[in-house]
Amino acid sequence: MAPTDSMHDILARLGDGVDPPPTAFVRVVDAVGLGARWPGQAALVTAEGGLHGRVLGGAVDDRLVRDSQSAMLQWAAGLNGTLVHYDLDGAEAVQAGLPCAGHATLLLQPLAAVPASIWAAAAQRRPVALLTALDDNSFATTSVDDVPATTSADPADAVAVAGDFLRRAEPTDTVVATASGPVLVSVLTPTPRLVVVGSGGLAAALRDQLGLLDWQVDEQADVALAVAAVRRLGPGDGVLVIDHRGAVDQPVLTEALRRGVGYVAALGSRRTQQARAERLALAGLAPELIRRVRGPAGLDVGARTPAEIAVAIAAEMLSVRGDASGLPLRDRVGPVNG
Repeated sequence: MAPTDSMHDILARLGDGVDPPPTAFVRVVDAVGLGARWPGQAALVTAEGGLHGRVLGGAVDDRLVRDSQSAMLQWAAGLNGTLVHYDLDGAEAVQAGLPCAGHATLLLQPLAAVPASIWAAAAQRRPVALLTALDDNSFATTSVDDVPATTSADPADAVAVAGDFLRRAEPTDTVVATASGPVLVSVLTPTPRLVVVGSGGLAAALRDQLGLLDWQVDEQADVALAVAAVRRLGPGDGVLVIDHRGAVDQPVLTEALRRGVGYVAALGSRRTQQARAERLALAGLAPELIRRVRGPAGLDVGARTPAEIAVAIAAEMLSVRGDASGLPLRDRVGPVNG
């Protein structure tokens, strides 16, 4: 199972990052074999041997701590990063929950060398991309924490590649072959969070369903607490209003739309949705913002029970995060994963 806390979450807890103590920041450059793994994985290793986060299912934890401590001694002499290579046999892979043997390359960098903009992005739950040159020992790293105003379709444009993942709030660790050499593009995202406004069987079903994705569900029945919870959300998060009362849904949806929360949805009939839209218009929201409310919530999968409706809502939020159509894969034009 993937770790519940992403590296983005860990950085947010660490604070503003001013003068961080000696710490190795670990990212995956390449992995061959090993079966399923989770993109955007990263870890921190302290000089004392503390390990925060996980890569490769924890299969190389002991070696990673030792190599990170050794690398810190090299960094004190002027180096800014280290590439380490690991081979895992079948037994090691299975013990870590990976289905097959393989090998991987990891990048170890001083956390102090990572651009300071990551701290503000982490605090605001905004995805952030790190671009690291791999062609020499400088490992120069820059960051992108917003979707570029102009993007290129060139697959060798590392900024454009980063922007595409940022727009979808999708984690990745991808090496881009640019004209100046290979660049590691790492997009770190917070663990997705869904604020559910209301209670009952559906809220419980959503906790179970989203738990399978390692997402977080924050159930709120009080309107003031719900609005406060929405204020802590980012573009990769979601809001679902179950409560039909105007005194509840209008302030919650207004806050979510104005903050740019990625997935904004509400239950209820089409008549209920129209009444909500009218209340939002009276609150001063522009029509293009109001149209962002997905109501009735969920994809059309014939859901009837709370558990089935939870699947439909989770699928819709996943499709919004991935900028996907929600159509059957057989009707998709182009390559299909899996």
